[in-house]
Amino acid sequence: MDDTIENVENGKDIQIQLSDDRMEAAIQLSKPDSKESDYTRDEVLNKLAEVGIKTGIDEEKILEIVSQKQFGQFFIIATGRPVEAGEDGFYDYFFDVDMAGNGGSKPTIREDGSIDFFSNTLFVKVKEGDLLCKYHEPTKGNFGFDVLGKLLVPKPGKPAPRIRGKGFIVSEDGLDYYAAKTGKVEFRNYDLNISDVLDISGDVDLSVGNIDFDGDINISGGVRSGVNINAMGNIYISGFVEGANIKSKKDIIIKDGCNTKGIGKIVADGCVQARFFENTFVFCKGDIKADYILNSTAVAYGKVYVSGNRGSIIGGDVTGVLGVEMEECGHETNAKTVVRVGATKEIRHEYAECIMKIKEIDSAIDTFDQALEKIALLKEAESDKYNKDMETRIFQSKIVKKAEKSKAEARSKELFSMIRESERSVVKIEKNCYPGCRIIMDDKSYIPTTVFEHILVKKSQNAIKLIDYDDD
Repeated sequence: MDDTIENVENGKDIQIQLSDDRMEAAIQLSKPDSKESDYTRDEVLNKLAEVGIKTGIDEEKILEIVSQKQFGQFFIIATGRPVEAGEDGFYDYFFDVDMAGNGGSKPTIREDGSIDFFSNTLFVKVKEGDLLCKYHEPTKGNFGFDVLGKLLVPKPGKPAPRIRGKGFIVSEDGLDYYAAKTGKVEFRNYDLNISDVLDISGDVDLSVGNIDFDGDINISGGVRSGVNINAMGNIYISGFVEGANIKSKKDIIIKDGCNTKGIGKIVADGCVQARFFENTFVFCKGDIKADYILNSTAVAYGKVYVSGNRGSIIGGDVTGVLGVEMEECGHETNAKTVVRVGATKEIRHEYAECIMKIKEIDSAIDTFDQALEKIALLKEAESDKYNKDMETRIFQSKIVKKAEKSKAEARSKELFSMIRESERSVVKIEKNCYPGCRIIMDDKSYIPTTVFEHILVKKSQNAIKLIDYDDD
């Protein structure tokens, strides 16, 4: 209290104090002389009104003060109501937001230090009609006032961003979000999507037949020989894979191992993971991860990681464009094992084709531009030879070619970046590199004549160098 207002009448003394924020007022009554009459409630109320105090007054407290003759002490007799700001809008979610945003739970570390990629929950699944989330609209807040009667206006809450995406429906009031189909939940930064997931219980064999699906495929069992599986999304296989052809536009994850006996292929635009690969052809544009690779042909446009109890590449031909990391390379029996790093001939060929295609497209666009210039002259001259339909067709063809050029340029940049990055690729061998191995880096190769331990193989300008693993 810092404002004190003195009121003296007939020798009586009424002091009034206001708080700095005008939210409280207090009074102090002095003791009347013996000849003076007692204070009354109305007398105090009138004094309060004279100084402008008119709201939040506690008349019962004033009556108590004057009736009990409480003199020489300040008592709060008026209190304002604080303003309450509005609450921001928010969502209640009925699925695991963290798991849906991170693509599943994080993998665990085994006792031997290797990563268990298969102990984690792969995705969040919902059924058609499930309530996904509920929106709570922002509140306006509550008005307040001070003891002088000033109205205090609240700051309204801000609305939360509206959820966007597909695979869900919204209630008429715009508050409840329901899954429009059974599928996998993907959620990040208010972007919510329910992607289709095909669940297959048990093994996929010839009785099930071939599978071609636009979304993700989740197989609880294994995949038997003779089956073809194709997915636009990820493929998750809990069991063992035999001689099957499996292709995905995203990742392929095989919880058990894979031995296609030389008749099956594993192909993915993303990454490929399995406990092991034996007698299998594997190709992916991402990384390959396994506990061991035996007598297989494997090509990764990313890296090849082989770690775990065995952590070995034995036999076959393994390529990691951006590098290969393993526990052991080859075998003490000197099994012929080829490990390659750096850009493949196919990558360099595709890059050259992209450059040629861009040049061809530029030539076609120039031809269209020349034709459009001639048509524009005919149009300006109001010539009978001017053909509106022809002008439209050429213009549309030019748009198509420009779109093709944009796509080719994006791919060429991607390939060029991959080629440049691959020039720094190395082979890391944590334990043993046996004779019988051949490490190829672009146009150079290295064949060990004795067992090397804990080495890193890298390419210099003139040769392949071996250095200690920890000196990199």
